[in-house]
Amino acid sequence: MLRRFWTHTVLSVRAKEYQSARHSLGQLFHSLQDFYSHSNWVEMGQSSIYLHLLQPEEPAVPVAKGGLTIFTTNSDIHRVSTIVEDNTAADKVTLLHVESHKNLMSVHTFRVDSSVESVTLHVSGTMMECILTSPSDQSQSLLNEEGPLAVIQQFQGLYRISLFPPLQPGQWKLQAKSDGHLTFNVIGDSGVDFLYYFAIVTNETHPGLARVDGNPTAGVPAFLVVVVTGLGSVKEASFSHATLLGAEGESLQQVKLNSSPSSIYSLEELVGLVDPVPRVPFCIRLSGQDSRGNKLERVSTEMVEPTHIQIQVLSLPDLVPGQSAVVNFEIQNHGAARNFSLTADDDCGYLHMTGPHSFPVAGQRSFRDQVSLHTPATAQAGVTVTLTPTVNDLHSADSNYAVAYLTVVPQDSDTSPPSCSAARVQSNCSAICNATSWSVSLSVSDIGHSGLDALQLQEGEGILTLFHRTPTSEDSLGEPGLELQQTQRDKSTNGDYHHHQEQHNQKARLETGGPPFNISEWLLDVSQPLFVRYTSSCCSTQAEMLVWDKAGNMKRCHLTPGQKRQLQNKSTETSGTGQKMPTGFFFLLLGLLCFPLL
Repeated sequence: MLRRFWTHTVLSVRAKEYQSARHSLGQLFHSLQDFYSHSNWVEMGQSSIYLHLLQPEEPAVPVAKGGLTIFTTNSDIHRVSTIVEDNTAADKVTLLHVESHKNLMSVHTFRVDSSVESVTLHVSGTMMECILTSPSDQSQSLLNEEGPLAVIQQFQGLYRISLFPPLQPGQWKLQAKSDGHLTFNVIGDSGVDFLYYFAIVTNETHPGLARVDGNPTAGVPAFLVVVVTGLGSVKEASFSHATLLGAEGESLQQVKLNSSPSSIYSLEELVGLVDPVPRVPFCIRLSGQDSRGNKLERVSTEMVEPTHIQIQVLSLPDLVPGQSAVVNFEIQNHGAARNFSLTADDDCGYLHMTGPHSFPVAGQRSFRDQVSLHTPATAQAGVTVTLTPTVNDLHSADSNYAVAYLTVVPQDSDTSPPSCSAARVQSNCSAICNATSWSVSLSVSDIGHSGLDALQLQEGEGILTLFHRTPTSEDSLGEPGLELQQTQRDKSTNGDYHHHQEQHNQKARLETGGPPFNISEWLLDVSQPLFVRYTSSCCSTQAEMLVWDKAGNMKRCHLTPGQKRQLQNKSTETSGTGQKMPTGFFFLLLGLLCFPLL
């Protein structure tokens, strides 16, 4: 497992996928720290860092996922540590990774090219016979004799075979006989390696391929994306296809690879369709050739575990200091009906609950869920939070996970303008327009997080009334003409009318030509919706209302007697702090001073 994390980190950095490198490096550090927290290393009297990460009191010590399991004793532990050094050194590539369950002689091959400088074989299990054959057909029985091809070191249930230099390029053959299970892992020193991931087609804002963070789904098509690194060390090397190999090295499927426009010097991106993804564990063997026609092969360092569970993140909200956010995701069950458990983890501790909690999902159906995060008010803008939801089958080893990267943004990054939607429209317009009236009731709210700030009636001959609460029948909703008549009496009494408030009813009334009304000073909670009603004579059938939030985003809402339930089709909006209110708060205060409140 540790080698997989380290290899993925190195290859991600080479491919400039820094978010992926950060995630795998975090997993590596977590595993390193976990060893000291859950072992008796300190109690044994050790005062230095344990570089090899082998626990003496445990009978089995894993050194790589899908690789070797080492059985050792206290006396052998320091000699066995060379196995860990082989796997953790830089520029290590895998040439073969297979298992054997046969009692008969098993035969496996691996290929050495001119870029490989040294080769080491690790065999786990107990062998009764082992024969190594070079590309020139020279053989050596490793257990019985010393020879010109390699030297073997034997531990309890573990063998380390080192090929002598100079290495012969070409195909090598390894024959082994055992009465039980054997695992073979062949590694070499070379700068040419590859990073891979699976992807699916997406038709979102930017159509193309979307990376699958977890394991691929068995039985359905998926794209294999391969990034080849270190091509500068091999002149004119090219890779044509990938072969999906089963645990015993059998070929499951060959995938033709095509070059991607994303390829750059020393990094080549290749894409191929896997149809379908196998239902059994597999590794990937990448095949190609150099400019002289010599074959090149590289094998993935771990076995891919296909799954029948798919988890997809549906939303990636920004994280605002002092506020909560919700991440939605969907779990798809590609198997029979079963029960699942869900857990979630983040590297900053923002999650409200981490789980687990259980739920059933019918066969070939999906289930939607969400997790909530609260960003501390002290969080620094620009920090990336890695969220990992994991789903497990309660009665099998089937599982999958997703990775979401969330960013903490500053408070003033609200770019979403307010919204206004019609809740009720009334009209009794007739041929005699000055004797009839119409009205529309609206709900105004801020989509972003900054809150409502100001409102202005830009056009129209009617009256705009603001409410602290949802208007009721007492607010003359049933008689749109009554308020207009009352307002006309107010205007005749007070002369040039601009602004009027009724504190006992918690209302505010606006007319065209008045300054923007400061909502933030009038409404206690600007994050809550504001209810307004526009009333006008039928002689004037057009009106326009402007709404701002505290970030300077503006919404332009058009009002008509034929108003529909949603104003989005007739509304325009402007985002950003560059859109300022035309008169500002200075003129608002001046209007309040010049015209007494009623």
